[in-house]
Amino acid sequence: MPVSLDETRETIVLAEACVVEEAEALNQLLQDHPEWPVDASECEYLHTAVLQVLMSRQPKWTGLPKPPHLRRAMAQIFQSAVNQKESEGGNQS
Repeated sequence: MPVSLDETRETIVLAEACVVEEAEALNQLLQDHPEWPVDASECEYLHTAVLQVLMSRQPKWTGLPKPPHLRRAMAQIFQSAVNQKESEGGNQS
């Protein structure tokens, strides 16, 4: 499932291709779990509707997508969240 909960890590996971139909489910998960971060490290594609949900909810992040173009775009869009994450864990090996 492209949008799911990892209850063990208390994380919302985006994986594979997150198409337009996933936007509503993602919005509901972010509403139900507003403090849970999003891990998109296994995401290969994000429809703009999914991106709009993420932009409106401004979640915390634990991982950005692997494809370089998507990673760069999301890092720019969510720069403050990404910078905060890097500053919190940037010195860890």
